[in-house]
Amino acid sequence: MLAYAQAPAGPAGQQVLVEGRVYADAQRRMATAAVSIIGRDELDAQGDLSVLDVLQRQPGISIDGETPRLRGLGDGYTLVLINGEPAPPGFTLDSLAPGDIERIEILKGPSAEFGGTAGTINIILRGPPRLNQREWRSSLGARGGRAIGSANFGWGSRKGAFSWHLPLGASRWASDIDLAAERVSRSPNGTVGRQALSGQDIAQGTGLNFAPRLDWRPNAQDTLQAQLFVQHNRNENEGRRDTLALSGPLPYSVRDLSRSSSRFDLARSQAQWVRKFDDGRRLELKGSAQTSEWLQDGQGQGTGPSDEQRPLRESLTGLRERATSLGARWRHGWGEGHSLAWGWDAEDRQRRELRRQFDDGVERVVGSLGRSSLAATRRQTLFVQDDWELSPHASLSAGLRATQAHLTGTGPEGDFVHRHSGLLPVFNLRHAIDSAGRQLLRAGLARSLRVPDLALLAPRYALNGQYDRATGNTPIAADSAGNPALAPERITGLDLSYEHHLPAGGGVASVALSHRRIDNLIRRRIGLEDVPEASVPRWVSRPVNLGRARSSGLELEWKGRARPGLNLRLAASAYRSSVEQIDDPDARLEGQAPWSASLGFDQLLAASAWTWGASLVLQPAYATQQSDLQRQTRSANRRLDAFVLWRVSRELQLRLAGTNLLAEDTVNASSVSDIDGFAAGSDTRRQTLASVNASLTWRF
Repeated sequence: MLAYAQAPAGPAGQQVLVEGRVYADAQRRMATAAVSIIGRDELDAQGDLSVLDVLQRQPGISIDGETPRLRGLGDGYTLVLINGEPAPPGFTLDSLAPGDIERIEILKGPSAEFGGTAGTINIILRGPPRLNQREWRSSLGARGGRAIGSANFGWGSRKGAFSWHLPLGASRWASDIDLAAERVSRSPNGTVGRQALSGQDIAQGTGLNFAPRLDWRPNAQDTLQAQLFVQHNRNENEGRRDTLALSGPLPYSVRDLSRSSSRFDLARSQAQWVRKFDDGRRLELKGSAQTSEWLQDGQGQGTGPSDEQRPLRESLTGLRERATSLGARWRHGWGEGHSLAWGWDAEDRQRRELRRQFDDGVERVVGSLGRSSLAATRRQTLFVQDDWELSPHASLSAGLRATQAHLTGTGPEGDFVHRHSGLLPVFNLRHAIDSAGRQLLRAGLARSLRVPDLALLAPRYALNGQYDRATGNTPIAADSAGNPALAPERITGLDLSYEHHLPAGGGVASVALSHRRIDNLIRRRIGLEDVPEASVPRWVSRPVNLGRARSSGLELEWKGRARPGLNLRLAASAYRSSVEQIDDPDARLEGQAPWSASLGFDQLLAASAWTWGASLVLQPAYATQQSDLQRQTRSANRRLDAFVLWRVSRELQLRLAGTNLLAEDTVNASSVSDIDGFAAGSDTRRQTLASVNASLTWRF
């Protein structure tokens, strides 16, 4: 994303190309659009176990489950890339160790090259070092009384025109979580029932990562790069649910036991050729091929109120995807202070899915069960961007992104075809107030698309297993299905920011304003439907285009050196959103908290090799009115992380770290109201776990 940048000052009409390892602060200052860089030093500082731990401390980023959010906007609005390519379905950031990453580039807003409604998080995997280096990283810890740990080895070297980096990593995770819930519902005959649930979820898993990279520079102009990214994850899960009837009819099952195992495999190969010309022109060609597979098998059985055994339900789910992509970039200077970039990307994905279900050993072949479905996606994108140096202190970036996609699917529910296209302009202005370029004003205006993925478009129906198909379900335990008639969301965004870069230590103070207008907002609605998989009507959740929404945000950041050896970080964000079709003060965008704040520090103890630090992230409780009849409530979140680092030598470091040390339970509630005012709902309290780990880094 930031392979090149135009210098903030220089002789009039002269274009200066800055490449290689530029300090993160300098990259941020030179960029026309608002951007921040997380480099190796920051990735190493806290002793984090996953990339999500790193991101949740960054200004303007919140974490919802396993999904990072920029501007308070999550899945589909925030684009996550791995080496400039979209992360594949099934990939989770918590399975990627910070030690495998060279840097993380965070672009807060759309771009002509990548799109992204709220912005883009581009994770760059580690490449070959300048010097021969071997590195060993390992950690051992515990979460909720269960052992966790990781081990990573990397070898990088150069020989003549060749350089390489060979990293290999393994990890193990585990959790043991208790939960409790209460729910109220009404049967079709009008009987109201109240139930109390208690349960336990036990999970453990292992992962392997291998990401070798080879670079070849046959001459001063050409560079050939090849990288392979292989990931294998395996999970084992056990669950228990006990149900007690507080009033109304007895539950179908008073105890449910479940067990499942899953496997995720990913292999992605990327190749890139870059030619740099003496006059500053640059040509880049790239291609990738990817295959991924997700397999899950599970079984569950309930016990009725009179100790009778309910049917043994077994399930098998398989999802396979193949993808190829090609791309080209051409950059050159023209005219007085202009730098022009052209690009083209094409992607082809094919996906096959099969779900099988057995009740007491007898397979059900009905609806989508027992029958495979196919889906294909073809996308093409063209972009052009002109970076114009208006003066030594001001620059303008104007771009146009043209995109089109063709999605098709075949399955037992029928075929579907979905097409969309768009011409999306992007403008970014940067102005340096002072001659040193430390006080900056930025403004951005852009159009973007949020495209529904195949999971939302495919008309596949998935039954909620909490209720037997013969007895019906409730609105708070709805089945799910897709909607092939969905239209993409079209978003207009405005961003304004001011940055003051402090003279020493890479410090910065900034304030940013953002606004988004979203047309064709996608939101799920719950309704009663007749479905082929069940003998009685079922409550089904389907995505629909609801209408128009607006979101505005204010973000504040300060980080710098308070005194020699002591670095401080403070950040706060506030967001307000509304949905025109819902008349309620809590009709906000889903998962967007009203505000969040973070503060942290790290301190090098005087005349010693010891560093310690901590960070605290705060988020309030809030409610979301999803539709006129649907409402969700989330509890407050407070997360405290801390670490102690001992630099034994330049080659050896030891670290003790703790994450989520407060370990506060989460309490979430959901309700669905009927037309007569009755509200079916559930309140769930789920335990969260603290973890501690000791880690070692040895470079030799």
